[in-house]
Amino acid sequence: MLSTCQIDKAGIGGPLLDFNGNFVGMNCSRTERKKTAYLQRDLILQCLVNYGIVKVRVEEGVDGVRERIRREMQELCAPCYFYPRGGGRRMINCLEAEFDGDIWSELDKDIASKMSRSVVSLASFAGPAKFFACTGVFIKCNSCSATILTSASLVRVSGEALMINDKLRIEVCLPNKFRVVGILSCYNLNYNVALVDIMGYWSPRVIEICQQMPVTSCMNVISVGCLFEHRKLMAAKGEVLIGKQSELDCQELCISTCKITKAGIGGPLIDITGNFVGINFNHEEETPFLPIDVIQRLLDFDKGWTTAADTCAEGGENRRLLPGPCPNGGTAKYTDTVVEGCENRWPLPKPRVLGATLAELGLELINRSHGSDVED
Repeated sequence: MLSTCQIDKAGIGGPLLDFNGNFVGMNCSRTERKKTAYLQRDLILQCLVNYGIVKVRVEEGVDGVRERIRREMQELCAPCYFYPRGGGRRMINCLEAEFDGDIWSELDKDIASKMSRSVVSLASFAGPAKFFACTGVFIKCNSCSATILTSASLVRVSGEALMINDKLRIEVCLPNKFRVVGILSCYNLNYNVALVDIMGYWSPRVIEICQQMPVTSCMNVISVGCLFEHRKLMAAKGEVLIGKQSELDCQELCISTCKITKAGIGGPLIDITGNFVGINFNHEEETPFLPIDVIQRLLDFDKGWTTAADTCAEGGENRRLLPGPCPNGGTAKYTDTVVEGCENRWPLPKPRVLGATLAELGLELINRSHGSDVED
């Protein structure tokens, strides 16, 4: 099939959309007639099913798979920095979005230097596709390895209380911009935290979390995050709101007024002198954080963690928490930090367009590819 869209080599492999933002096919190459050959959506779907990359669930059928792919493509096709020409409309809640009102350049030089050596960005991949990206911080190092504290959203199945994706590859973007393989060491899905190990990196600056840092009302704080694709450190300032309950399930979360994006999930919350206060999460209406006393309790007592080696496979794709030891020597259904029936799900905000419909978004993307009508 051909379209009249005129693209260059950089557009080969990119999506072809209709005026409603629906995925039509994949651009393959240009022709001598200055038209673009594209592979139709149905053929792509059939190939994905044949090679086992897309699984057809019994209850949804092929039509259901098409609809699921359409929804996912609508979420993924528009980049997070996209601003249509209509003015003021943008994509939010995507993985590589920068902080609004980034104040990194305004930070004290000593704090910026400390954070730049302590903070890393991480991404998980399902094959070549990015599954999630977030921030982490070094908490331990020895002669040949280092441990990073981050969010378990890096590997968990979104919205599920007790399930992680078992097939993900983790990459860590280091302060020197090198990328290395990360190894999931252990995780706690109730508090949505994880420890990732890397090998062969000898110069991280470990953030101090052994000192008690009391969290007080109206305390001035700074959230630090880092983009994965091109390692850009970001910061947002705010204050702690004591007495406000987070809309997320975990009852021990605190709230700050720092405005961050998904890229800041797992990043450190510090005070104005650079002391560690907690680890950030993300919600559209607030910025929850897990305070230092809870993190210190988890690390000091080594309770509630599930090691990657000890988890079990469910359906060959996902892992769940295994039974953990009870204080009386028996066994519980979940680890001892999880109360049955009260598991925390930690949902993530979905990518969406502010001030624009998907039809307007698809029209703008097609216009930017210098095309006109799509033809057979």
